[in-house]
Amino acid sequence: MSGKTKVVIVCGVLLVSAIMSGWMLPSRALEGHECFVTVVAREMLESGDWVVPTYNGEPRLQKTPLNYWLVAISSAIRGGTDELAGRLPSVLLAVVSTGAILLFVSEWSGFGAAVLAGLIWSTSFGFIRYGRSARPEMSLTCFVAIAMMSFYSGATASNRRKQIICMGVFWISLGLAMLAKGPAPLPLVGVPLFLYIVAGRRWKLIGKVLPVMGTIVFLAIVLPWPILVVDRLAEAAGESATLDFWKAEFVGRFMGTHDSGGKPVYYYLPYMFEFMLPWAAFVVMAMAAPFYKVWGEKRRVMFYLWLWFIGDIAIMSASGGKRMHYVFPAMPAMAILAGIILEDVIFTRCAYTARFARNLLLAHAGAAIVAAVGLAGYALSRPTALQPGVVVVTTGPGGTNAITGVADAWIDSVPMIIVSGQVTRNTMIGDSGCRQLGLQESDIVTMVESITKYAHNSSVNPEALTNKESFLLTRTCYNIH
Repeated sequence: MSGKTKVVIVCGVLLVSAIMSGWMLPSRALEGHECFVTVVAREMLESGDWVVPTYNGEPRLQKTPLNYWLVAISSAIRGGTDELAGRLPSVLLAVVSTGAILLFVSEWSGFGAAVLAGLIWSTSFGFIRYGRSARPEMSLTCFVAIAMMSFYSGATASNRRKQIICMGVFWISLGLAMLAKGPAPLPLVGVPLFLYIVAGRRWKLIGKVLPVMGTIVFLAIVLPWPILVVDRLAEAAGESATLDFWKAEFVGRFMGTHDSGGKPVYYYLPYMFEFMLPWAAFVVMAMAAPFYKVWGEKRRVMFYLWLWFIGDIAIMSASGGKRMHYVFPAMPAMAILAGIILEDVIFTRCAYTARFARNLLLAHAGAAIVAAVGLAGYALSRPTALQPGVVVVTTGPGGTNAITGVADAWIDSVPMIIVSGQVTRNTMIGDSGCRQLGLQESDIVTMVESITKYAHNSSVNPEALTNKESFLLTRTCYNIH
């Protein structure tokens, strides 16, 4: 295959990655956790303070700041904070993660396996879900994946210069992963690498990872932000108060005493398959593949990927606090394993027979069609997923009874239009000074202004939005504009 052909194929895979993560990016209103990121980023730009993140003016230290910074930069370039600005950094990092898979897997297992791994990763459900989200999951996963892949390339490199470069990338990526969502990268990267070194008795590898210089680089990336935060908040809350907060947040979250506790040890089992859809069948195959000698030299990298996946699932399963996205950083390892296996199924046929390959591919094609039809049917059966809800209530108690629902929609970013009326114009309170003139009238506009994006009295406001403008307004995040 010529070099030009490879360039075209690589561009095609990256284009698929960009489309799957970025298609119709601004069309969906930001959900609650995304709003935490975008509001903090907006307040960073407004205040000029890039050290202490704030949400509604209060310090928000539950998450490390990289995603806030990226969204703030994106917002500054766009001239405002909206859905596109909030999600664009995740899209870019999603494409970067695909590019990293193409680069490293091509070196380990050949160009064909790299292309298939990149396509599997870019079309998996987990990638699509978090690649188009303002949440920090894709940032964390991208840098964890680069750290894990660069470590293996450095560990297996025969050239010392290449080894130093790869280990340098490893330490930098690990530091950026810590800024993306620390301290999660420490177990997500540390546990698989510990298992890899111990399982193969690769004690000499410790000296090759640049333990002194690498640690210095890592700490130079990670430590400045918490030091500045503690220093900035020392006068207001005290140094120990900030450190105690982080201890309760991170240690308590891992132990399950702070949040997300009470889930069973097998909690992540279904998500291993869900995140890999429509390639879920390869999860079972990948679990056994590294232990068969038929794979030859590929067993080494497959075993490393297996330890990466199993190590992350195991440590997150041992944690008392569990949420489904905690294991998302393990999914690139499974996507690469699936790519190596799929290359054999389609092309080389060293591990699988032609009959097995044909049956597997036909079954997957059928499953993909069924999934597509089911997804379309699900979307069509849920109008609220496609358009805002519309509610019409009467005046007085009809309007006040709707306030709780309006507040709930405001908090959850659910698009909704409320029409409250039915008071005759000649009995409206207006400027009469009376508390009540007609039938059960109440100043509903004033009551709901703080929990709506737009509220007006159509009888006294000739500049009211048209129906079309009202519907368009519901498609933007409530607490951005």
